[in-house]
Amino acid sequence: MSADVVGYSALMAADDEGTLARLTAHRQELLEPIIASHDGRVVKLMGDGLLVEFPSVVEAVRAAVEMQRGIAERNAETPPDRQITFRIGVNQGDVIIDGDDIYGDGVNVAARLQERATAGGICISGRVYGDIRGRIDVGIDDLGDQELKNIPEPVRVYRVLTGPDTGAAGVNRFSAWLGRRRAAAIISAVLLLSGIGASYWMWSAAPDQIGLSGMAKPSIAVLPFANLNKDSKGDYFSDGITNDIIIDLSKFQNLLVIASNSVSGYKGKTVNVEEVSRELGVRYVLQGSVLKRGERVRINAQLIDAATGQHLWAERYDEAAENIWDIEDEITGRIVRTLAVRITEIEQQRVLAKSTDSLEAYEYTLRGRALLARQSRGENFEARKLFRRAIELDPNYATAYSGLGWTYYEPVRWGWTGSPQEAMQQAHDLTQKALALEPTDFYGRRLLASIYALRRQHDLALIESERLIAINPNDAGSYAQQGMALTWLGRPVGAIRALERALRFDPDMNPDIFWHLGLAYYLNERYADSTAVLERNIGRKAGPFWDYLLLAAAYAQMDNAEEAARAAEAVRRIDPRYKRQMRFGQFKNSADIKHVDEGLSKAGLK
Repeated sequence: MSADVVGYSALMAADDEGTLARLTAHRQELLEPIIASHDGRVVKLMGDGLLVEFPSVVEAVRAAVEMQRGIAERNAETPPDRQITFRIGVNQGDVIIDGDDIYGDGVNVAARLQERATAGGICISGRVYGDIRGRIDVGIDDLGDQELKNIPEPVRVYRVLTGPDTGAAGVNRFSAWLGRRRAAAIISAVLLLSGIGASYWMWSAAPDQIGLSGMAKPSIAVLPFANLNKDSKGDYFSDGITNDIIIDLSKFQNLLVIASNSVSGYKGKTVNVEEVSRELGVRYVLQGSVLKRGERVRINAQLIDAATGQHLWAERYDEAAENIWDIEDEITGRIVRTLAVRITEIEQQRVLAKSTDSLEAYEYTLRGRALLARQSRGENFEARKLFRRAIELDPNYATAYSGLGWTYYEPVRWGWTGSPQEAMQQAHDLTQKALALEPTDFYGRRLLASIYALRRQHDLALIESERLIAINPNDAGSYAQQGMALTWLGRPVGAIRALERALRFDPDMNPDIFWHLGLAYYLNERYADSTAVLERNIGRKAGPFWDYLLLAAAYAQMDNAEEAARAAEAVRRIDPRYKRQMRFGQFKNSADIKHVDEGLSKAGLK
């Protein structure tokens, strides 16, 4: 294992004594005890780095994960300019022993892997991956064969996913995806925007957010494309195009994209772009319309800089259905040229890749997704027929398989089936089929994470949520799933960070997300924040039992007996047969159960 401090020279230049003291404390109080607990030996200290030898590659990776998570926890209460963050590389190979020192190619590769890791991240070699696969509960991204400095042969490199509480910057791709064919949905446009916004963002200072790199992060809202067909049944087509554009844009980590839930309220309305910019906290707005007539499709699209009111780009396309794929590159290129933003060919392939060349199969899938969104038992059954028809048209269409899987998951979730185990297995098998065809199928990954969460397999749900974020770093639902998993796993600092980020992307999320944020605050002993979130959430729910339950515990921990009694009375009113031992059984750690029970006991909820 090779570990190194990120930006050590700058930290020393700003505060040499403080930096050295913090680094020494990290080593003595955290890193060295973790290394020793995994039978590791610190070979040598190299100023800001460590070289460590382990007898087991599994223990080496476990130690690396614990180290990064521990550093992230310690950094949580430290100002950003004083945080010490490590990169870690792990390799397995032959070494030359010279007294207490070791050297050779095995050591050199570990050092180069460390250089490839992101801040707070871990990179491992192909040999390491082969030995730990299936033996450690972490997500792993394949970054492909890479040329490493002074290493004669390319090395297969993998990134270990350790969760949002590491502070790690994500790698946004799976290498296997980059070689996929470039089929495309209608107007799946890549919008790489630049500039600094002028209006406010509801959760921070400006709509053009500051990203991990410290550069301004441009922000955009894609308003629902208008359906110009007189028949409203055609909404599925225009809505599907809108959602696909949002998903494609969201795959860029340096772009802030407003979630579809937050823009859906503008559907069918005449909007003022400047007002939209203020309400959603974005600088750029994309508007469009779709008219489908038999075998022809007409698409209008325009990109507006809301800060200036300037129309940056507008175009109309009127094409036969079989030619619709050909105009995608023209749309993408026009937008990119207009904004003078450079984009690599690999990045274009990564974002524009779609799972089918069949427009008809794509249409059936869009219709199925539209029916699923209505959460109706009858329409769920109709959606199942449409996904099956899409699969008949293209047996290799990954998104159709994951859509079909959702039609088996939803009946379990809503209690529509008398055979929940069988339905859940069907959903699991279908999402595995989808991911075998396309490892980055977003709907398949989301379904797999949801299945694990429903089964209370929160470790596995966390891994899948991390993979979702690697695919789509702007998706609110992925951060929400990650935050919920971390909450039940007893990691409230990371949970709070993930859930707050989810709500930053989509402030109108399901009330369950707010409840989990309240629970994470509670576990972190931020009781005032917990009560504030829960009090607001009660007004958003028809059945706020769980909110009152946690609210009573939080007020009791604050020694606010009056408010605790009020919440406890609401609990008994909603559920006169309440028994505390039936609640909060999902926690992995008994200490978390005890923590909640303590608050409930103080509130008189025995």
